[in-house]
Amino acid sequence: MGLGEIAREAGVSRQAIYLHFKSKSDLFVAMAQHGDEMAGVQEILRPGRESKTALEALDASVSAYAAMEPRIYDIASVIYSTRRSDPAAEAVWQERGNFRWQNIRRDMERLQGEGLLSDGWTVDEAADFVWSLLSLHTYENLVVERDWSIERFVRHLRIMLRRTIVKEPDSHTQ
Repeated sequence: MGLGEIAREAGVSRQAIYLHFKSKSDLFVAMAQHGDEMAGVQEILRPGRESKTALEALDASVSAYAAMEPRIYDIASVIYSTRRSDPAAEAVWQERGNFRWQNIRRDMERLQGEGLLSDGWTVDEAADFVWSLLSLHTYENLVVERDWSIERFVRHLRIMLRRTIVKEPDSHTQ
């Protein structure tokens, strides 16, 4: 579907669309960002950013992404299913993934800064690993397909992350 068709479906002129968006990709990115605003993504992420320690931030981030997934799952699934055949959908998928990765990377930098990133991990490798675990696919596989509760999902992700990327005594593992 091109911008002309989108304009027609929205009941506005094609020129109105082009006044605000240079491309369908720009429109999709704006829609995704608006969806984030409607879902309260920044508010959901705030506890992680305001946490006093890296471990609190990591736990808050896992909770935040688990809280966001049900809110964005439907649209994210549509974008994912069309991304290989639609460059605009691919652009949105990449932009959203990068947004998520950058937030996770901040947590990994914080772990490293507090001396808690396990030996053998770089900040970027740890961010890649956590980003993959906090992906739409992990949520879909465990919560949607296997019927895990969000609480179970969060609990097991936290345990695995602490045992894998966090350098700390076992007595602190939750």
